[in-house]
Amino acid sequence: MSFWKIVKALKYSQIRRLFFLALKYPMFMYPTLKATANSYRIAKEEYPETHHLSGKGNAFRHALWNLLICYECLKWNKDRIKVVAWAKVITDKHEELSPNKPLEKAMDIYNNDIGRALFEQHNLISMEDSIELLKDKLVTSKKVESIADIDSFTGELVYINNDI
Repeated sequence: MSFWKIVKALKYSQIRRLFFLALKYPMFMYPTLKATANSYRIAKEEYPETHHLSGKGNAFRHALWNLLICYECLKWNKDRIKVVAWAKVITDKHEELSPNKPLEKAMDIYNNDIGRALFEQHNLISMEDSIELLKDKLVTSKKVESIADIDSFTGELVYINNDI
C-alpha cells in the first residue's frame, strides 16, 4: 500500500499519536523520512514488480527500511541503542496502523527486526554494503505459510509469496 493511501486511511486518533511521537523524537524525523524514501526507491529499483507484494522483494524492503533508519539516525545521534529503539518504535507503529492481514503483518514485523539486528551486528559503512548484505540474506530466506512458521526461524528473512 502506498504511503499516501495509508495516510488517507488514518483516523484522527492515529494521526494524533504519530504527531506526538514526532514531537517526542524530532531529531529522528528527517533521517527516518529519508531512510523511508531511500528504502522504497531501492526496493522499487531492485524488485520493481514485487517489492509491494508479500514476496522476497517485500522482505528485502522491510529489512532495508529498518537498517537504513538506524544508519541515517546514527548520523544525528551516536547512541546505537537509542537509534535501534527508535527504529523499532516507528516501524512497529507503522505496522500497527497499516491494514495488513495478520500473516503479512507478522512477516513485516519479523523482517523489520532482521534489519535492526543486522544493523546491530555489522558496522555497515554505506548503503551499498547494506543492500549487498540483504541480497545475500535473500538467498537463504524462508517461505512461510503461518505465523507459527515465522516463529520457527531465527535470523533469516521470511516471505509469503514466491514472487521475487
